[in-house]
Amino acid sequence: MQTNRITKHIDRLLLDPNNYRFIDKAEYLPVPSSDIASPRIQQRTLNFLLGNKNNNISDLISSFKTNGFLDIDQIQVKALGNYYLVLEGNRRIATLKFLYEEFKKGNDTGLIAEADFKSINLVEITEDDEANHLITMGLHHISGKKRWSAVNEAQLIQDLLYKHQKSETDICNSLGITTHSLRRGQSTYALIQQYKASDFGDQFTANKYSIFEAVISNPQLKAWIQWDESTYTAKNHVNLERFFSWISQTEETDWNGDKEERVIREPLLTQYRQVKEVASFINDEAALQRMEESRSIAEGYSESHVIGENKLRAAISEIKKSIRLAYNYRELIDNRLYDDFNSIQNSLSNLVPESKAKVFISERKAPLLFPNPEEQFSHVFIKQYRKLKNLEVNNISRVNIFAGGNNIGKTSLLEAIYLLSRLNMLEALLELERYRGKFLSEFHSKWVEKNFISDITINATFNKEQVAINYSKTETEENIERLGYLKTIEAEASVANNSLTSHIHLFANKEPELRYQEVKTLCNAAFTSPYRYNEKLLHTAHKIAIENKYYEQIIGFIQSHLDPEIQKIDLVNDEGENRFKVTAANLDVAIDITKYGEGLQRIFEIAFLLGYCQNGILCIDEVDSAIHKNLLTKFTEFIQQTAKDFNVQVFVTTHSKECIDAFVENDYPDHELTAYALNEEEGRIVCRYLEGEKLKGLVEAINLDIR
Repeated sequence: MQTNRITKHIDRLLLDPNNYRFIDKAEYLPVPSSDIASPRIQQRTLNFLLGNKNNNISDLISSFKTNGFLDIDQIQVKALGNYYLVLEGNRRIATLKFLYEEFKKGNDTGLIAEADFKSINLVEITEDDEANHLITMGLHHISGKKRWSAVNEAQLIQDLLYKHQKSETDICNSLGITTHSLRRGQSTYALIQQYKASDFGDQFTANKYSIFEAVISNPQLKAWIQWDESTYTAKNHVNLERFFSWISQTEETDWNGDKEERVIREPLLTQYRQVKEVASFINDEAALQRMEESRSIAEGYSESHVIGENKLRAAISEIKKSIRLAYNYRELIDNRLYDDFNSIQNSLSNLVPESKAKVFISERKAPLLFPNPEEQFSHVFIKQYRKLKNLEVNNISRVNIFAGGNNIGKTSLLEAIYLLSRLNMLEALLELERYRGKFLSEFHSKWVEKNFISDITINATFNKEQVAINYSKTETEENIERLGYLKTIEAEASVANNSLTSHIHLFANKEPELRYQEVKTLCNAAFTSPYRYNEKLLHTAHKIAIENKYYEQIIGFIQSHLDPEIQKIDLVNDEGENRFKVTAANLDVAIDITKYGEGLQRIFEIAFLLGYCQNGILCIDEVDSAIHKNLLTKFTEFIQQTAKDFNVQVFVTTHSKECIDAFVENDYPDHELTAYALNEEEGRIVCRYLEGEKLKGLVEAINLDIR
């Protein structure tokens, strides 16, 4: 490389606005040669180099003041008009420019004298030698101690390759880097350029380089974006944009009522390690969607069937290897090892999925202890059921409203009362677990074992008799087949001096085993919710309504308050399946009830269950769900009147003030109405009550909301 040693005044030197140090800055813009000498460009470049409060050159300021300007490393320049553009040594020249201004102001510049500004030793590089100059810079800042950021290094290599037409071999030999490193840098640089050209491009920063490098280094991700090594481009633009959204801040629109709100989502991936995690399930679409919905990589990882399958295959592979090894030493097996072999054999048997482990809930009807009670529950104490602990419910009347916010335990309270009415009928507990798990029919025994977390203990007064139930999970001492055995759920119930017990053994590989001597229930009972549907129960309730001549009363209410065109609703066999069909004056043929609105279906179900639960209890979760508020007053009156006619004690939940108001404002007397507010106080749920008459006065006087 030919050089020419010269000396120039500091004012003749131009800082390089296209310095490789600036490439990774968000505010960097390439500057054409014609604009480099502009005072505005030079001031901006100087500010870049100085940094905030001169932080970028504070070390040089201190060194120059203390030691003077030591002419050790070359300052390389090239001619640009009447000036000289600094190619190497921009930080040192920026420091001298800063100290020159201080000198002119009369401020202290230490050992730096006026001569240091007037005559600066330089090495002039000709235009033809610029590529060699870049090699020199690379030796300083790529292979040497004064390392640039990875983005700056990639840009310099890119310029050597395409601007100066250097071969890969020449660059690798000159800079002392490997071909693999060079090509990986090229690919990473090219992927970054695609990012910069996307809608998220303005968010690129140098610290993102390792993320792009992690993509290029990962075969699964490269295949997912269809990376083409020959053109250095990603061909799958849909997946590429999706990935770009994961590493970028995004803006989404949410609607809060009628108001539009802008929501800023922070990047999902911020570190190269996270890129590797996502790569492990990149081909599992369900896991990717879970990750995006939850904004959590861990959630996506746990959702991934691919991860599970890979771990299972690895585990099976290890088992095979261990069995082959053990087989080679089979002659050493003695009596001491038989127990170990039996345990291993049982564990392997349990690995095999078995549909026989499904729980099927029978529709067995147990004898009633109180077929015609004078009164139902008057007091309930829930010592423990799910999140409810030591919760007392007093002053229970004919119709009881439980109000409160979400996740406060309203549904759990209804479930506890329903379980009380079932005594030792374990099918009731299984039924509730099926509903909570949102299973349409059968479900696995492991679900029951896993979700039975703590004992259930509830007692109450029913028909002036003391009632108690206790459910617990335990290890049985019975002599049963232990292969696939999980746990045993035990139920103990007592009414007055009578004791009733039952238990169910749960297995991972076969049907549960239900055992009991005698099962009884307190009274007729049902549990209904907008999120649960018991088809067979409703069919039975329909049959009872017809037998008791209650059917016409239900249809009359529907005609008067929902649809006057409806004539009847029959249970018919439709191609082997029993369905409710609606006959209406304005329809040529009967149609399925599901063709009508959810409100009509909800009223239809609750009305029939009121008749089914004669002389018993009915638990109605979210009683107002899907029912228009203009209809609530009449329907709550219908519930209260029907509950009186059939001697049904009703327990309902709601979080709607309109629903509570409807019970109070209807024409039915309020002396058989109690409302309860569930609240969390000092870490536990408590239940406060207001009697119907008092509640009505407060609602009318102060528009009380007990929720």
